[in-house]
Amino acid sequence: MLLNKIIIIITITLILLLIPGLLKTSQAWESNSQALGSLQSYTGILQMPTARVKKDWTLRLKFGDADPWSYYGGAIGIFDIFEFHGQFTRTDTIIAFPGYDYGATKDRSAGMRAVLIKENEFFPQISAGFYDAIGNGFLSSRYLTASKMFGNFDVTIGLGQGILAGEYTASGADTGETFLTSDPFRTTKLFGGIEWHLNPDLTLSAEYSSIDRANMYGYRRGGTILKDDDSSIPFNIGIKYKLTDNIHATAALLRGDTIAGSIDFEFPLKSEGMLAWEKAKPFSPGEKLKWDAQASDNERLSALIAEQVKNQGFINVSASCNDDSLWIEYENNLHLSDARSLGHVATICDQVLPSRITKFYLNIKQGITVIQSLKTSRSAFKSFMGSNLDKEGFLTFSDLNLYKEENWKLFQQDSSPSKMLYEPDNRFSFSINPKIRTFLNNKTGFFKHKGLLRVKAAYRPWYGGNLLGELEYTLFNQYDDVDFFAQEKENAVRTDLLDYEAESNIRISMLALEQKVNLPLSVQGRFSAGIFESAYAGFGAEVFRYFNNGLWGAGFESELVRKRDPNNNFQLRDDPDKWYSTAFFNLYAQILPSQGIEAGLTLGRFLAGDTGFQIDLRRSFKYFTIGAWYSRTNTDIFTSSKNRGADQKGVYISFPFSIFQSNDKPGHFNYAITGFTNDTAAKVRQPDHLYPMAPWSTPNHTKATLNDMRKY
Repeated sequence: MLLNKIIIIITITLILLLIPGLLKTSQAWESNSQALGSLQSYTGILQMPTARVKKDWTLRLKFGDADPWSYYGGAIGIFDIFEFHGQFTRTDTIIAFPGYDYGATKDRSAGMRAVLIKENEFFPQISAGFYDAIGNGFLSSRYLTASKMFGNFDVTIGLGQGILAGEYTASGADTGETFLTSDPFRTTKLFGGIEWHLNPDLTLSAEYSSIDRANMYGYRRGGTILKDDDSSIPFNIGIKYKLTDNIHATAALLRGDTIAGSIDFEFPLKSEGMLAWEKAKPFSPGEKLKWDAQASDNERLSALIAEQVKNQGFINVSASCNDDSLWIEYENNLHLSDARSLGHVATICDQVLPSRITKFYLNIKQGITVIQSLKTSRSAFKSFMGSNLDKEGFLTFSDLNLYKEENWKLFQQDSSPSKMLYEPDNRFSFSINPKIRTFLNNKTGFFKHKGLLRVKAAYRPWYGGNLLGELEYTLFNQYDDVDFFAQEKENAVRTDLLDYEAESNIRISMLALEQKVNLPLSVQGRFSAGIFESAYAGFGAEVFRYFNNGLWGAGFESELVRKRDPNNNFQLRDDPDKWYSTAFFNLYAQILPSQGIEAGLTLGRFLAGDTGFQIDLRRSFKYFTIGAWYSRTNTDIFTSSKNRGADQKGVYISFPFSIFQSNDKPGHFNYAITGFTNDTAAKVRQPDHLYPMAPWSTPNHTKATLNDMRKY
């Protein structure tokens, strides 16, 4: 204890002696501070956290190693104020399940950091944070830290608790939550360090570590010593180098006896990725087409413009013209941005239609429902595209509404319009995609995979109807090695997954008919029947409506299903009286629309009959979505101790396919990491959902991104 106090005093004295010389460098804090990764997922020096956070909407993926631990994780910055980070930690000195192939123990941990005071010329940046606040608490800590730039030196001093105060925190299940809410005046220690940015790419790091390594999980397990700590130097030194703008490497010497290192992959979340987007090929109608349009009556003109919009690649196109206006509906299957699609379609119309058409009604559909309806004059559109009107000016002369009813009444009040003419689409679609399912953290192995080829086909027999088929062909299967059993005799709605996944036979994973309808008061409806997933078949229904330009919405959803026979694609299990039903009220809201903060709430009866809620909190920004969900239900109906009292939680990311393409074609890839498999708060997969998971197709978002119209 005396030695530690002496070291702390010496460290603080050295820092104070350095300050006068460092202050001679002008205003470096404005540009030189860097949120560099530690050896773990969070921003820090080497092991100690700093007050820095990652820039808004930038992501770090991390691999680090410091014997006996290896780290795999990531971090994301939000608003330049928050940083959220998480990782899996492998501890090589502890075998999790002796006699099984799992190997060394692996544990999840997550944390966050918040900036309390921003750095300026005179004051340091001050942040507070915590780590490993769920689960076993192997790495639990809380801290308050300050960082200040002096020239090219970034100086950090902090106060830490938990492992940052030398404590052993791994005391069993739920230790993380208990630690997070524990006495704020528990044992606290000082830590600190300096990072010297020699140039923008090279940084030297040194820190005083308040961690008592001999008291860490991995060096000991409870009262059992697993690894001796012979070091007597509580200092770490290291070097950080940016190999490229996106790849950073760190090498370190910890406490004079352990070599450590890490690799960071750093990149901003933006929809234009590795390949620069190419501009869409300009539309240039021939003179004959213009003459045909000039000579056409309203009905012929409607057919002509619908055909031209379809020929440009849009689907679900229909149009109607009157003497001075055009009404056109389409589905945006070409552009990530709905605003860009409006610019694309309006440009086609402007170049083809005769001068007597002075008003455009542009309508973006989802299936059979118009979600957004833009009414604008042709002159306002041309002025906006020519930058003679800004966004606010354009919206002064235009109306962008939720649903079609208001603008449709205005269109019909003008001179008699033609009938709505529909351009026929290809009714059949087909795709083949790879898919990997992962069973996480089973004692037979940390990751167990099932690799599939998923063959999808769809046929639209009539308006609003969709017949969907999906077939899964197994390429490889490790699920037959998984040691896992159904937790319930009567209500095993998810924990019996091995009945359906352990075999490698060809499996029909969907064969369903879905019908979408437009109900009164702009309510969207959806009905489905058939095979919904590998385990369930039955019936589903949903209604939903947006309000206030899509800023919020509400709806109801229900399913009635039975278990399928695991060994026969076309049979149900021999329990005809065993039906499972769900019933939900869904509520959606954009809490902070300008920053993409959304929330979703589901209340009701889940698949096993347990009642409760699921809440989603996410950020959808620049066409990426990152979020987390948590569910809690009444588990009294369950008999298994693993289900009773269990909640469900997880995180997910959705990123646009456009980051791998040379254009802004729509579509997203979704990936989720969930907690342990339980039967609580379970849902049934459906062919489609009306309850939204992103704000991209709402009038509010289109207004915010309206300048994208000019990018066509």
